[in-house]
Amino acid sequence: MQQKILIIVIVGIIAVAAGAWFYFSGGEMPGQESSSESPDVVARVNGQDIGQAELEASEAQIAAGQGVEVSSLDAETRSQLREQALDNLISRALIQQKAKEMGIAAAEADIDAQIESIKAQFEDEAGYQATLNQEGLSEAELRSQIADEMVIRAYIEQALDLESVTATEEEVRAEYEQAAAANEGFPELSEVRGQIESSVIQQKQQQLITQHIQGLYAEADVEILI
Repeated sequence: MQQKILIIVIVGIIAVAAGAWFYFSGGEMPGQESSSESPDVVARVNGQDIGQAELEASEAQIAAGQGVEVSSLDAETRSQLREQALDNLISRALIQQKAKEMGIAAAEADIDAQIESIKAQFEDEAGYQATLNQEGLSEAELRSQIADEMVIRAYIEQALDLESVTATEEEVRAEYEQAAAANEGFPELSEVRGQIESSVIQQKQQQLITQHIQGLYAEADVEILI
């Protein structure tokens, strides 16, 4: 569990949104062009290069989040993972570029607090450093990843009014009926209403994020180089 804290630095909402767009669109993204170039550069987003090392790290993070090793995947699943990882990186680049335009940055104090929160989950400093070493991360790299996630979350909060999303009674009942039909002995709605409402709201928020990322893709100059 402690290792996963360092392996998975919030692929989170961006990964889900990128993956959703990939599946909704059959793998094609607006503004996306394919070409062949240096194998060290796998994509270019508005002139910003995405490298092979970044792609491999993204693959490993997504696989770790699913509890699997990249090396254990068959060719078809590995190809799907690569597509998802690349979509994730492109989405993140687009959001980070927009965030920079808006002057959004992560405060050092907030990064420090997150680092301390991570360290607190280890018995001592040695355990923390050992896990960093095992994952091939320096603390500077971890700080950079945390800063990126903070910027992405801050941008999403500013660009989208997710807090205003609510679940209607009809949506709650439809979600409940679907869950009850798929699970024998499912609890009564009154017992799980809170969880069902949260699920509906999260789905609607995710739709907003996905649509927003689609819009960023449509306006972007994205080249796929592998």
